[in-house]
Amino acid sequence: MTKILIVLAILFTVVGQLMLKHAVTSMRKYVFLISGYALFFITVCLSYLIMKRIDLKYFTVIMSVNYFLVSLASAIIYKERMSFKFFVAVGLVVIGVFIFNA
Repeated sequence: MTKILIVLAILFTVVGQLMLKHAVTSMRKYVFLISGYALFFITVCLSYLIMKRIDLKYFTVIMSVNYFLVSLASAIIYKERMSFKFFVAVGLVVIGVFIFNA
């Protein structure tokens, strides 16, 4: 159950950030703005449930996967350019997550 909550928290964080980005450029700003913040509120509630089950140190490291997923999604969806240094930095975060959880 905890793993499902973690996946949902990560998914809602990524989608929420993408909705906020879309709100900046959309004609229907308020729909995406409210939806993005609603997902963030749900993520906060999920985070509370997750932290009741695992240590904060693990939760923080696991949630750092958001950096990679948001960057990947923004590059694919919004065609944002990412520098080589940026990919190296994000790669190091992801490697750190795997090492920490091994």
